[in-house]
Amino acid sequence: MTNLPNAALSFEEFRAILAEELAIPLEQLVPGASFVQDLQVDSLALASMMLRLEELGVAIPLESAWEIQTVGDAYRTYLAGAAQGSAAEGSALAPRHTGA
Repeated sequence: MTNLPNAALSFEEFRAILAEELAIPLEQLVPGASFVQDLQVDSLALASMMLRLEELGVAIPLESAWEIQTVGDAYRTYLAGAAQGSAAEGSALAPRHTGA
């Protein structure tokens, strides 16, 4: 997957990206799962995940990244940005095409 569509990702699509990037079984990526406590994801892996999401067109601002504790938090942050992006083009969280 190189470019994401303009429509917001479903939770299933979002967690599939997380599962691939973090090498965690898909069934463990439930909304209430804590990245650190439940999934044993360290800060380096979280930073790598954020960079990978950005490469795919899903950017999460650094100030919001520190507030993300669970898989559900990450998805809600993504959705909030996707909604802002549909209201104002160029939002940092909005899915975007990389290349024209």
